[in-house]
Amino acid sequence: MRQRSQWPLSPIGLAVILLLAGCANLSGDAGGVLETAQYSSEHYLVRLVGPSLGAGGDELARRAAILMERMFNVYAGLDELPLPPGDPMPFWLHLDRRDYDRQAALYEFPAMATNGFCTTSGEVHVYYRTLDGHPPEATAMHEGFHQYCHRGLHYPAPPEVFQRVSGYRLAKIPTVPLWLAEGMAMNVESGRIERDHNGLIIGIDDVGSINRERLDHLAKLINGGNCPSVRHTLNLIMGDQINSDYYSVMWGVVFDLRMASGEAIFRREQRELERAGPEAVRAAIDAAIDPLRPYPYLRWPVPVAGRLLRACRAVWGLDVPSLVDICAAGAREPRDFDRQWNRRLTQAALSEVEKLLQDNGETLEQWEVGWKKRMLTLYAEVRGGGYRYIEPPGIRKAASASGRKPGAW
Repeated sequence: MRQRSQWPLSPIGLAVILLLAGCANLSGDAGGVLETAQYSSEHYLVRLVGPSLGAGGDELARRAAILMERMFNVYAGLDELPLPPGDPMPFWLHLDRRDYDRQAALYEFPAMATNGFCTTSGEVHVYYRTLDGHPPEATAMHEGFHQYCHRGLHYPAPPEVFQRVSGYRLAKIPTVPLWLAEGMAMNVESGRIERDHNGLIIGIDDVGSINRERLDHLAKLINGGNCPSVRHTLNLIMGDQINSDYYSVMWGVVFDLRMASGEAIFRREQRELERAGPEAVRAAIDAAIDPLRPYPYLRWPVPVAGRLLRACRAVWGLDVPSLVDICAAGAREPRDFDRQWNRRLTQAALSEVEKLLQDNGETLEQWEVGWKKRMLTLYAEVRGGGYRYIEPPGIRKAASASGRKPGAW
């Protein structure tokens, strides 16, 4: 979810799947009777709500659906994560601020505090207006990732939960820890939309590139000695007191795991591929450097993000029946179960990250020291008028050995 200000939200349990902190000033909305237009595409049902839409409402809904269909291909390409069959995903776009805030209030968000959210039933709501130059499409890209996770990665709530926890209602329970979900969503939202002369979307470039607003904030935190620790950030769960400082760290950690860090993690995965044989190595290299892939800027290297997404899909190797028993035993109400479930899930994710780093003889705290230096270096490059991707060197070396040229990185 996109949050408007930098002050922390009060705890909200699991009313909303995921949060994102952001900064924007609200603009006024035009008067008029609220009307609804909708457009159904292959994977989305877009509903546009606004004052006096007229004939233009149908076209705006259609263009939003085109955007999300293109982003659907991006989400699906992160780790070849096909969605299970189901009805088109509901995507509400609100042109009236009061109408949007009424929806947000149902999930305990204060008025004017958010710009978008995805509910625990997988329904997205976005305030679809440009705010301080921030395009609403970026919020839609972000929330669409959360929606995709809900459909494709989250675990169907076991029947035992409904039997043992009075009043439990969630059809699915999260498998993606807060830091990973928000970090990846903030990376996704950096996409730059290309339009033709009619304003129609013809492409999305730079998906996964630097989120400059986040980087700027993160660099200030690091330079000021106010940066939350990575360990603490990776331990946060829904319902904790969270402000924009933590979200900037989440963005930076995931960006670094994708782009830089992980040389150590790459080496581990490379060893596993080599044990699988030369064909597996060749296939992995081709997937990483193929310039003809639809979104060449989207680089979720197999060593990190692919591994973590697979762990989400497999619920991190946890014994789900036993975990349900443990969480249900101490739950007086649904929120208790959700917090205990998310705490165990988050701990399992952190353990996996630490295992990956330990392969290179690093603790998380040692890795954090290098991470801060890399973030400041990246910040200096951006301020200098440009930036470069810092890919795990093993991938570039392997690409050269294959005789192929990498695409636009």
